This record gives sequence, structure tokens and C-alpha cells, in this order.
Amino acid sequence: ESTDCCTWDGVTCHEITGHIIQLDLSCSQIEGVISPNSSLFGLSQLQKLNLAYNDFQQSRISRQFSGLTHLTHLNLSTSNFNGQIAAEIAHLSKLVLLDFSLHPPSSAILRLQKHDFQMLLRNLTKISVLCLSAVHIASEVPLNFSSSLTYLDLSSTGMHGKLPDHVFEIPNMQALVLGSNENLTGILPKFNSSISSLEVLDLSFTNLFGELPVSIGCLKSLNSLILFGCQFSGSLPESIGNLSKLTDLELGSNNFVGQIPRSISNFVWLKTLDLSGNRFPGPIPDSFNNLQKLTSLS
Repeated sequence: ESTDCCTWDGVTCHEITGHIIQLDLSCSQIEGVISPNSSLFGLSQLQKLNLAYNDFQQSRISRQFSGLTHLTHLNLSTSNFNGQIAAEIAHLSKLVLLDFSLHPPSSAILRLQKHDFQMLLRNLTKISVLCLSAVHIASEVPLNFSSSLTYLDLSSTGMHGKLPDHVFEIPNMQALVLGSNENLTGILPKFNSSISSLEVLDLSFTNLFGELPVSIGCLKSLNSLILFGCQFSGSLPESIGNLSKLTDLELGSNNFVGQIPRSISNFVWLKTLDLSGNRFPGPIPDSFNNLQKLTSLS
């Protein structure tokens, strides 16, 4: 009590009112259950709360979090929370970032009811970063994503059904991560320049099929294209060489055929290339000599 808490590591206070507005206790080796009566929930002016990478010993993400109505950032990632996520989280309508992801998936199982998930998407109209990796949702891919989204991670959530084209039409999307949803199906749409902001596309270990469209070459900002372990077939279009910013290209364990395009010589920044488990005939093209940055080749 003899020191001002506003000087403590991870604590940020408002310059005028002195209220705590940011609390960053990520990676702080905190252990123990968060009680619904915790004084944490009395920090009514809190705008940013980061408790990621601690051990809250299978605490619930309770409705008390929804009382922090000024929150714009809420990160509880990989902190051993467990059980049903309170539906009231959807009341935090000012959220710009929400991260409940588990990396890697653990014995703790977070669940979000399908109805609550849809309400969350409907209410969080300002959301930019939404990370729910390994949260059990078991829903079809919704139709009402916020146009503010720039980063969406729904990997390992039990998403199923047909992947709708509109997911690729969110205007400022930079990362779309839907991997490890084995019952997610569909084909890739025809891309256009309106989604030129996309930098990461991860659809690995899904049941997507069909050919890579020639329009894949429109995604010129891509630095990571991960389609490993799907059902894609046909030949790789020469236009894939337009993705000159790629650092990670993983197309292994599909049914691709035909020659490896010579245009891969454009991948001067490529570090990882995985073409394993396909049906490419003939010689490895001389254009591999241009891949000076490669650290992993399969």
C-alpha cells in the first residue's frame, strides 16, 4: 500500500482520473482460480486486459467479465480456462480484440454454444482480431462477420458444412485461419483484387476440394498459403507465381498433378516449400535454383 500501483509493471492508469485502464499480466506465472468475487472485476474503467499464458487452473470465463464494459481488448489465451464461455461476453460491444485461443490445444476444453457464437458475431461490430482456436463451437461458418475484421482464427473449432464465398470478401482481412476443421467442405471461389490485403490463408486439414483457381494470383499480398492435407486436385496454375511475397507455401498431401510451374522462380522470399504427397511427374524444375531463402523443402 506504500507504493502507487500505477508504477507497477503491466499497470497503466489514466493520466487525469488515476483509474486503471490497462492491465497486462501475460506470461507472469500466475496460478490459481479466478473467483467471481475477484476484485479484478471491480476495475470498471479497464480498457485492455491481457492475462494470456498463465495458469488459472480451469477457471470459468464467467459473466463477470462482461461487467468490464469499457474493454476494447480481452486476451485470455492459453491460460487454462475451462468449460462454457459465458454468453454475456457478447455484451462487450466495444471489443476490438478478443482472444480465447489455446496454443497448443490442452486438456482444458473451452466451449461456446452455437447460439452464443452467433450473438457474439452480431454484437461485436467493431471487432478486428478474433481468435478462438481450439474453442469447441461445432457450428457452420456464419454469414454475419463484421466488416472490421482483419484477423480471424477459427481453427480446430469443429466448424463444418460448406465454406461460404463471403468469408473471402471481408474487405480488410489480413489473416484467415480455418485449419483443422475436417468437416469443413467446399471449393475456393474466384478471387479478385478487392481482397488484396490477405497475407495469411490457412485451410489445412479441411475437406476443401477442387482446383486452385487461376485467380489465386490476385492475392498478391499473401506471405503464407497453407493448404496441407486437403482434397485439392488438378494442376497448379502458372499464376501462382504472382504470389511473389510468399515465405511459406504448403500444398502437401493433396491430389495435385501436372508439372510444377516454372513461375515458382518468383518466390525469392520463400522459406518453406512443401509439395509432398501429390502426383507431380517429371524433373524438379531448374527454377528451384532461384529459391535462395529456402530453409525447409519437402
